[in-house]
Amino acid sequence: MASKFKAVSATCVLLVVLLVASAALAANQVKGGTYTGALTPSRTGVTVSFKVSSSGKQVTSLTIGNTPLYCEGGGRPTPVHFRNATISSKGTFASTGQYVIGEGPKKGQVGTKLKITGTFLKGKAERGALTTNYVGFSNCSGKSAYSAKA
Repeated sequence: MASKFKAVSATCVLLVVLLVASAALAANQVKGGTYTGALTPSRTGVTVSFKVSSSGKQVTSLTIGNTPLYCEGGGRPTPVHFRNATISSKGTFASTGQYVIGEGPKKGQVGTKLKITGTFLKGKAERGALTTNYVGFSNCSGKSAYSAKA
């Protein structure tokens, strides 16, 4: 009987430790906070900004100031807004966005598909990666790291 009690007690202690550890990981995001940052290394005009919901469970208003170009060329800035993303118990999130061409013969077509991932860190910091895929121009596609602070 005593050995069963010890086994049950040990299991309960382990569960409490795991719950506290997972809560500590998730607590790194600043509830209601606004984060801003940029790609690293920096690329002209490519900023990252987003908000964390007051509950701390969702990333909202996620925007980049311009789509990064990994080949020669350029044009006017093309900001992209991403879907809201759920923050996992590990303090991570992922979202997608796209740039729809606004003029010319390809007007209305998706020109760029993007994915952003992030992880909240201690000290009001966050870091992640931005993947950019230009439809029909794979040589201009690429991936960059970014960092942000609340």
